[in-house]
Amino acid sequence: MKKVYSSFIFFFFLLFLLSTSAPAQTSGVLLVEINGTIDQSTVEIITDSFKQAESIDAQAVVLLLNTPGGGLDQTFEIASKIKQSTIPIIGYVFPEGATAWSAGTFILLSTPLAAMATHTIIGSCQPIETTLEGTRFINDSKIINALVEWLQERAVMYGRNETLSKLFITQNRNVNATIAKESNVIEIVASNIDQLLEEIDGRNVTTATGIITLQTKNAEQILYSASIQIQLLKLISNPILTSLLLMLGIFALLVGISSPGYGAEVFGVIAILLSLIGSGFSISTLSIIFIIIGCLLLVVEIFVIPGFGVVGIGGIICLIIGSIFLIPSYPTRKWLISGEYMTDAIIIMLVVIVLFALFFAFLLFKILQIRKKRSSVGEFIGEQAVTIEEITPNKTGFVRFKGEYWQAKSDNVIEKNTKVIIVDKDDTTLIVKPLDR
Repeated sequence: MKKVYSSFIFFFFLLFLLSTSAPAQTSGVLLVEINGTIDQSTVEIITDSFKQAESIDAQAVVLLLNTPGGGLDQTFEIASKIKQSTIPIIGYVFPEGATAWSAGTFILLSTPLAAMATHTIIGSCQPIETTLEGTRFINDSKIINALVEWLQERAVMYGRNETLSKLFITQNRNVNATIAKESNVIEIVASNIDQLLEEIDGRNVTTATGIITLQTKNAEQILYSASIQIQLLKLISNPILTSLLLMLGIFALLVGISSPGYGAEVFGVIAILLSLIGSGFSISTLSIIFIIIGCLLLVVEIFVIPGFGVVGIGGIICLIIGSIFLIPSYPTRKWLISGEYMTDAIIIMLVVIVLFALFFAFLLFKILQIRKKRSSVGEFIGEQAVTIEEITPNKTGFVRFKGEYWQAKSDNVIEKNTKVIIVDKDDTTLIVKPLDR
C-alpha cells in the first residue's frame, strides 16, 4: 500500500515538472474589421472591442482597415482611444487590394505598429467639402496646417517618415505597401494575417502602461463581432440612410394625418427618431424650414382647401427642396472622405428623393380622390340603388348603393334584387321606393 502511495506521489510530481517545463501558451489576438465609412458607430466598435480585448487578456488588437475615409472628429476620438489603450494595437490594411484612404490613413498612422497587405494603398488625406454643387478640396491654411501638424506628430511619436505624412495631406499622395515600407511610413508588409502575426512576434510595442513584447506566433485569432446595438447604429449612421429615414418619416406622418388608423404615423415617428439617432452630420436649418413649410401647405390643402391646386403643388415643391438640402454638406469642413464616394452618394440621394416625391404626390392624389368620392356619397335623393333583401312597411332591409350597403325602409313591399330610387334620408337610413312607381 505504501508502495502504491509513493507511486502516486511520483506520478503527480512528474506531471508538475512537465507542466512547468512546457512553453507558456500565448493568449489570443483580437481581429477587428473596420470597413466602410468612419462614423460614430466605428467609435463604438473600437470602444467595445478594446474592452473585449482587455477582458480576454488579448496579446494584441489588430485593426483590419478597408475604408474610403470618414469623419475627422470620430477619427481623432479613435486615435485617442488607441493612444490610451493598455493592449498593443496594430493597424493592418487588409485584405489584398484594400485601401485606407483619408481618415483610414490617419487611423493607420495612429497605431504604434502599422502594417499593410500586398497591393493595398493609403493616402489621399486632403479634406473635402461636399455641397450641392459637388465636391471641392479645402485649401484653407488654418485647417491644412492643423491636420499636417497632427499627422506629423504621430509620425514623430512612432519614428516614421514626417515628410511623406505631410504629403498625404498637402499633395494627396498615395502609396502602395512596398513604397510605404521603404519610405518608413509603416513597419510591416504581410500578405495575410498569419504572416503578420509571425512578423510582429517578439516586437516591442508602446502602450499606455509601457512597452510590451508581443508573443503572437501561433496565437489564437479571435474575430470581433459587434453587438446588435452597434450594428444598428452602423446601419443608421450612413448619411444617405439617415437622410432617407428623415424624409420617409415626414412623408409617413403626412399620410398618417390624412388617413389615420393604418399605422403610417407611428412608422413616421420611429423613422424620424432613428434618423436623429443616426445623424452623424448637421442637418441644414434651411432644409428643416422648407420641410415644415411643405408640411403646412399640404395640411392646408388636405383639410382646409377643397381639391388639389397650387397650395398642394407648392407643398410638394417645398418638400423636394428641403429633401435636397438634407444631402450632407458638412459645413464645418471636418469630413475626410473620397470624392468618388460622395458623388455616388449624392446621385443616389437625388434619385431616391425624386422617386419619393413622385410616390407621395401619387399617394396624395389618390387620398384626395377617395375624399371626393366620399363627399359625393352625401347626395342621395334621386339616386338609384338595388335591394339585397325584401323591404316592407314593417321591416327595414339593405340596399346596395354605389358599392356600399345601406339600411333602407319603404311604404311599399319591395322584393329582393329590385331597382329602387332614393326619395329621402333619415339619419343613416335611406327612404326608397320602387323605380317604376
